[in-house]
Amino acid sequence: MGAEGFTIDHVIYGAVDIDATAERLLTDFGLGSVPGGRHLGGTTNRIIPLEPPTFLELLGVGDTSLADGAWLAQTLGGRDRALWWALGVDDIGDAARRRGLEVQHGTMEMSNGTTVRFRTAGMPRYPLPFFVAPEIDAADRLDAWLERYAAAGHAAAPGAYTFVEVAEPAEYLGAWLGDHGLPVRHASIPGHGITRFGIQTDHGEIVID
Repeated sequence: MGAEGFTIDHVIYGAVDIDATAERLLTDFGLGSVPGGRHLGGTTNRIIPLEPPTFLELLGVGDTSLADGAWLAQTLGGRDRALWWALGVDDIGDAARRRGLEVQHGTMEMSNGTTVRFRTAGMPRYPLPFFVAPEIDAADRLDAWLERYAAAGHAAAPGAYTFVEVAEPAEYLGAWLGDHGLPVRHASIPGHGITRFGIQTDHGEIVID
């Protein structure tokens, strides 16, 4: 696979108590947040805007009678942790075809009553990173994220992700992503999935696991 214009769109951080987690990340790291919304599968979220339009998604258990809410509760096992990561890509249709994936359409009801629509590919391959494409004009999306950044009340102004650390061997992840050019580190422990990540702030780099 050639370079496909990958960017780290967002990292997903699983939260047992999403409001308590948001308060902890503000106290410990100076990261403010804004209300998110509710996914149809039974999870909720809260958003930490980083360098627009990048963000950190706090994913919480909403309704365990629904599949995604039940999955998240079981996966977290009572402990907040780095859970997953999502990549922006130049052409999500092409990224899906290269990997034999289907493009799926998703929606999320936001706390302000609006609906966010997006396309994804590769989510059934968890914990490998999946691909995402918002269904919104790029300029409008950037404006929205600038507003969220200003509203978040950061105590330490965050920038971009400095790295993601994954448990997958380099050759395994490389077979999935190809020539990705992303700031990936490989953990010394065997396994799969994201283990921790770094964010640049005006107070220096912070690392969250």
